[in-house]
Parts: sequence; structure tokens; C-alpha cells
Amino acid sequence: MVYEAFVAKKFFYICAGLCIALSALGFLATGVIPTRSTTVHGAEPLVGWSIVAACFAGAAFFLMRARDPKPHLRISPEGLWYGRYADVTIPWDQFVSVRLTRLYNQRIVGLNLVDPEAYPKDTPFGSGTSALNRATTGDVGIAATHLSGGPQGLLQAIAYYRPDLFPG
Repeated sequence: MVYEAFVAKKFFYICAGLCIALSALGFLATGVIPTRSTTVHGAEPLVGWSIVAACFAGAAFFLMRARDPKPHLRISPEGLWYGRYADVTIPWDQFVSVRLTRLYNQRIVGLNLVDPEAYPKDTPFGSGTSALNRATTGDVGIAATHLSGGPQGLLQAIAYYRPDLFPG
């Protein structure tokens, strides 16, 4: 069995739509959509077009995320590959525990490793937050809320290969 998780496309399409809708504030500020305030006090084109540009940039970002065809996570007999954490597949014998952390509306599946320094990517942001991640979610923290299959699908796939990580 190979489990692959992709981004939840619907979520990112909704976010893109919300960004487009939010750009209406910029059109109001520029005076493109006339209101009493812009006719009496004048329009603010610099502010308005900045809002429009930011909203359309956000929408473009969310559309690119929604159309991303690559898996973000792969669980296979060889181990777990999570591109945000490591460039390689981490073998199953390197995991010592798993836990589900709830952080507001996010569900984060955290996995602890025998040697956490052996696998992470060398990125400035990643190395600066690794101690905080270990303390809150685990060595490998996977934000599973907006992945296909969600946290339950991810936990079931992990349990398929490493049932010993789940007590009881």
C-alpha cells in the first residue's frame, strides 16, 4: 500500500475566491466603484490599487496551490516522505512515537524520530523553528487538516506500517 496526500483543492479555490471578493475594497478606495465617501472626500488610488494588487496576488498564490498536482506526503513500505521536512524518505525504524495535536482549527500529526538531526532540510526558517516544533508537535509536524484524507487518513496509513506507535 502506498498512501499519497495532496492539497485539498476545494479549500484553496475558496481562498482564491475570497481574495477576489476582497479586492472590491480596493476598487471602492480607488473610486472605480463610486460611493458617497469617494465622491465627497475623493478617492485614494494608490491605496486602492495596492489593495487590488495584493488581493489578486493572493488569489494567484491560492490558485497555484490548488492546481499543484504533486503529492505533499507519501507513505510507503520504505517509510514516510514529507517534502517540507526532508528531501529523502525517512525509514519506519526511525520513528519512536506519534501524536495528534489540535491547534485552533488545525490538526497536526507529529512524529518523533530517533535522530531528528539526521533528516531535516537545511533551511533558515526550518532550523530556527525546529526546537519549537519538537516541543509542541514533534520532530516531523505534518499539518494534515488541508491534505486529502485529512488527519484520520494519515494516521490510518501510519498505523498500517507502524501499529506499535499507537498504544491500545
